[in-house]
Amino acid sequence: HLLYRWPGGAYPITDDPNLTRARWSGRLASPSRQHVDELAIQAKQAASHWGFRPACDDFFDTLANLADHDVDLPEAITNAHHATDRALSLRHQTLVSSHLTRTTGYLLFVHDICARADEYVRVYNAALADFRHTHGIGSPGRPMPDLTLDQASCEVPFWLDNLADGARQRASLTRLDNKWALLANDDQFVFDANVIDAWTAAEQLGAWLAQHRLRLSPRALTLTSFLRLAVVDQFVHGIGGAIYDQVTDRVLQIWHGIAPPKFSVGTITMYFPAAAGRQRTALEPLAREGRRLRHELLGERKLQILREITAAPRQSSQRAMLFSQMHREMALAAASDPRMAAHEARLAEARDASALDSQLFDRELPYTMQSHERLTQVIEQVSGAFR
Repeated sequence: HLLYRWPGGAYPITDDPNLTRARWSGRLASPSRQHVDELAIQAKQAASHWGFRPACDDFFDTLANLADHDVDLPEAITNAHHATDRALSLRHQTLVSSHLTRTTGYLLFVHDICARADEYVRVYNAALADFRHTHGIGSPGRPMPDLTLDQASCEVPFWLDNLADGARQRASLTRLDNKWALLANDDQFVFDANVIDAWTAAEQLGAWLAQHRLRLSPRALTLTSFLRLAVVDQFVHGIGGAIYDQVTDRVLQIWHGIAPPKFSVGTITMYFPAAAGRQRTALEPLAREGRRLRHELLGERKLQILREITAAPRQSSQRAMLFSQMHREMALAAASDPRMAAHEARLAEARDASALDSQLFDRELPYTMQSHERLTQVIEQVSGAFR
């Protein structure tokens, strides 16, 4: 997701040499001015054939201006999107969620889970099992894998980020004297489930993590859990995340003993303008038609060979020879039959159209590839629905 995409092309969003190696995007620097200029040229060259002007000027201008400031890639992209949104008369604020991990409230949330990690894991895994059963999912890795637990260690639903070297791993605690502890550099932080002042314990956890240049970042369910519990009045999900947050509901209900805060679902798919009114090419029906035609070319001759195959002993060389003979004759017939040639031409044309479809219907194109007018129409449509 670190490519700026357009139909038929893409360009890295930053020239940071760690682009393909960084374990999280906050480890990457914002792009240099020269890189942004080249990215803008590439995108605008592609746009010269589109018949409309994409709303990307403010995005690129802001990225270029931020090249002279010490900001990381997430902050740069967030600010560049703000500039685009302001040009569309939108007024809202976007924050990078990693800042939350330094707050005492978040660390209190972490401490509560880690102090009773084995209990939490059982609740978490049971919620996943219920979800899989309800939705008929047989894979143990979907929608996400269970947390592991044994007598000596317990996986918790956080990433352990090493801010010094950029390493990231699934956080795991070690049992010490019937308590769970996080180990680092021959040091340990022990989580006490019976602590009297939990806020002070959370501050001590933050100081210990800062001392060792570590961070406990939330994974999917813990991020939405904390946001819904402590940050927002109304959480709005996309379609995919909303399905998984049914697991979060179960965890919140059992672990915190509360009715899960309601969330809503909002989604809109804006395909590339050239896809509007275009019917997507369906290759499979055409492929089935070709297979059916190929098997009909021999007519009665194929039925004769099939009868001979049926009469031959099973697993015999005679049966294998007849089967090979049938397919040789089918191939010769297909090579000379004009109906097959016409079908192959239609199939080749459909494959070309399907390749174009995959570009035009790409759901990962940035919204800055849309025209200003089209984005404004959608904004007005959504605003009107709320009014």
